[in-house]
Amino acid sequence: MPHSPLQLLDGLFDEEGMETAAHRFVLGGPFGAEPAETTAERLAHFAHAGGLLVETSHSYAGGKAEAAVGDWLRKNPGRLGVATKVGHDTTGGDIPLSRDTVFEHVRSALENLGVEAIDVLLYHCDDPDRPVAELADTLVSLVEAGHVRRVGVSNWRAERLSQLAAELGERHHTPVASYQFSLAEPEPALLEGSLHADSAVLGVVREHRLPLIGWSSQARGHFARTGPKEHHGKPDPYDTEDNRARRLRCRELAVELGSLPETVALAWTLHHPAVWPSVGARTTAQIDNSLQARRLTLTEEQVRWLRDGR
Repeated sequence: MPHSPLQLLDGLFDEEGMETAAHRFVLGGPFGAEPAETTAERLAHFAHAGGLLVETSHSYAGGKAEAAVGDWLRKNPGRLGVATKVGHDTTGGDIPLSRDTVFEHVRSALENLGVEAIDVLLYHCDDPDRPVAELADTLVSLVEAGHVRRVGVSNWRAERLSQLAAELGERHHTPVASYQFSLAEPEPALLEGSLHADSAVLGVVREHRLPLIGWSSQARGHFARTGPKEHHGKPDPYDTEDNRARRLRCRELAVELGSLPETVALAWTLHHPAVWPSVGARTTAQIDNSLQARRLTLTEEQVRWLRDGR
């Protein structure tokens, strides 16, 4: 009998889970800021295509995103797991990660999502004034209370991520890491406080064998465009000389492989086995284009050439 998505989620980020998962894509998107029918269509399409995990946050869409996802989950129990993040208010600002505040937001998320337990709960930010051990204790307490199944963090500095991995490892938990990760490396100053999985972060990920959810894995459409595009009226953080050269190489290889440049870029991301690319597809056609990356097997030479040009 086939495994259900939630059965697979029990070992989702383990080596066994990677072998049995239909695919490693995670679905994000403008949940709560779009018509409910659009959300339902996209979630159903993603689930039917073998998707396992949808990603959102307690702060997205002014606090409406979780409820929008929850509306579909209530009508389709067990078809998709859910990852959500806490630590931002509804304007996107960081909040103190006290135990009481985190538990309050998690209880609210459970109600919004209509689930008994959140499959992956992430700190959306760090709280540098608090010891890592305290923040780790809160995460473990959430698991022990049955509120969440897996825990992790997004946008932590490499040294703090390393400390957390060690703290949670002593408690028999392996955290999930969540950072921007794609073939296009953004200009850090333009990410507005969010962090790219740079060499220091990737070093921690490898050392502690952490699964990595790579958000903006399509670099906000960089590889599908021919020029820059502002994001919320601000410069495109992916419009750099190196990234424009990578886009050209993706186009060249796409012609050779009979594919699309953005699909080649996603295949580059999938080449990294511990990475789970999060795609912010807004249509079912965009989901299908993303999933085509599974059919492209890149060589080590192609992977190196796409990034470095040599």
